[in-house]
Amino acid sequence: MTSKKMIAIMIIGLVTVFFITAGWAVGNGRTLDLEPTKHHPDAEGTAFIDNSHVSIQARGLKPDSVYTVWFVNMKPKKSETGAGSAPYMFQTNKWGDGNYSASLNEAPFGKWSMVMIVLHPTGDPKEMKNMVGALKASLR
Repeated sequence: MTSKKMIAIMIIGLVTVFFITAGWAVGNGRTLDLEPTKHHPDAEGTAFIDNSHVSIQARGLKPDSVYTVWFVNMKPKKSETGAGSAPYMFQTNKWGDGNYSASLNEAPFGKWSMVMIVLHPTGDPKEMKNMVGALKASLR
């Protein structure tokens, strides 16, 4: 990787951290511990969510795999929306670690009951039939 690419990646990371931190400084952000599902018992992670941004850091997921991030309600009927912009995805590295960061059009608090990270076994984030839950946290 060239030094220009490394510098660009570092700048993007610093800007992302700045905006996340700025949101929490005014008191409208939450840090959530992500709980593993039975399909990913060794997974763990943290979600940072405020009214305009979501950031996920996860470990213990399936290596080199595609995951997506969703806001979900289970009652009165199941409904979901992707967190951020389509395809709402990130790919894990060879150790099963992954990160996701996206801007939100509206605050999820009060509208959605949980944030959920799901595995797409086929590697296609648009393929919704075989999704497998990996991590989740309550937004309430």
